[in-house]
Amino acid sequence: MELKDKIKALTNTFGVSGDEYEVSKVAADLLAPYVDSVETDKFGNVIGRKSCGIPGAPKLLIDAHIDQIGFIVTGITDEGFLRFMGMGVDPRMLPGSELCIKTRDGKKLLGIVASTPPHLQKAGDQSMAVSIDEMVVDTGMTGDMAKEIFHIGDYMTFWGDTFDLQGDVLCGKAMDDRACFTCILHALVLLKDKPLAMDLIVLGSTKEEIGLDGARDVTYREAPDYAIAVDVCHGKTGDSAHQVDTEMGKGPVITIGANSLPSFARQMMEVARAKEIPYQVSAAGGVTGTNARIIQVTGDGVATLVLSLPLKYMHSPVEVLRMSDVENVGKLIAEFIISFKGGLA
Repeated sequence: MELKDKIKALTNTFGVSGDEYEVSKVAADLLAPYVDSVETDKFGNVIGRKSCGIPGAPKLLIDAHIDQIGFIVTGITDEGFLRFMGMGVDPRMLPGSELCIKTRDGKKLLGIVASTPPHLQKAGDQSMAVSIDEMVVDTGMTGDMAKEIFHIGDYMTFWGDTFDLQGDVLCGKAMDDRACFTCILHALVLLKDKPLAMDLIVLGSTKEEIGLDGARDVTYREAPDYAIAVDVCHGKTGDSAHQVDTEMGKGPVITIGANSLPSFARQMMEVARAKEIPYQVSAAGGVTGTNARIIQVTGDGVATLVLSLPLKYMHSPVEVLRMSDVENVGKLIAEFIISFKGGLA
């Protein structure tokens, strides 16, 4: 399977935070050929292990979360509309959106977020954001039909599959962070039959978007010595130029900061320069919105790095990335693993 097809297989699969089991199965199947063993735990975390064969070797955890932003049904009205709450979603983009609703028996049904026509809006409404607790999902059903098929606690996410834009650009939902899991898969392809000096733990973690819980649990059980949290970061757009310095097409982003050990980051930069892999640098003085934040302080503590894939329009149904960046993130991970002998002083 080509790298792009792996991204599509992951992003086109349902897996909202709290209900990741379908995407866990896809992730485990994609991971299995490149590791010694694969386990899916009770939370849906996918854990692959690859031994270097050296007794007492250090352990490196490589993490990318596989959950996606979404919604959960909180009520069903007598008219058949679904009330809901969001998880990691900007409510401003929701009116008129198409949603995929997963029913209790596993069916995927289409719903739309109701949108008030401009003819019926009051003066000033167009300049105001609608609160998510004022929105409803319309499935086209009567109240009795909706109450028979849907239930409080049903999960929803954006409708639609990943598609190609021009050049090497892909667009779709759940690139955050399944594209980064694909980066790790690419690294494992490049590492095939290469001698390693450390044991690898590959983690497709769950529940990142609602509290970093999956990574916390696995880090505690596996007790790695080092960890790389691979997650997306913001790529510069026309409306974000004053806030964002990193860009799509210019390679992986290596973070230096409180959650990303400076000596770890410097070693990663040295590898990138030696192997002529383009890279960018980001500073994070405080906590990052990644699993590195929790991995770092779990158990006895873990030396952790944040490595990022530039992405436009994060937490939307039209997240955009470049395949060249995906390839270079994977290549940088592989080259670092090949060169790293342990020690980050």
